[in-house]
Amino acid sequence: MWKKTITILVILVIAGGAYGWYLYNKKPADIRKQTNCIELKATALAEAFNQDEAVANRLYVEKVLIVSGKVSNVQVDNAGHATVFLETGDPLSSITCGFYDDETGSVKKMVPGTIVRVKGNCTGKLVDVILNKCSLAE
Repeated sequence: MWKKTITILVILVIAGGAYGWYLYNKKPADIRKQTNCIELKATALAEAFNQDEAVANRLYVEKVLIVSGKVSNVQVDNAGHATVFLETGDPLSSITCGFYDDETGSVKKMVPGTIVRVKGNCTGKLVDVILNKCSLAE
């Protein structure tokens, strides 16, 4: 009886460990392949967070958004991480878009004043509304 119980417990521990290892090493979903997106303008997204952040969090955080707006600034750091800032009409905030590393080449070609459509995962608002894992939307 004890032998069966110990065998079952060992199997459960090994299975649980293997599943935990799988989840730990699982690659995150590629946002660029997602089709179920919410599309809106940069001004509307910033306004939603400025009016009621709690409601905007429920609507947009951890969702894939396609945000269209005018580029106000482009930054590429020494490590090659590209960030694009979209104008919102509010001088105190913008939409900050952190791009995939393999998109740096296309981001470097962006010129302030250009209208773009950016697809990314919304993570909320600090001073700016933040989009991560971004790419240019087609």
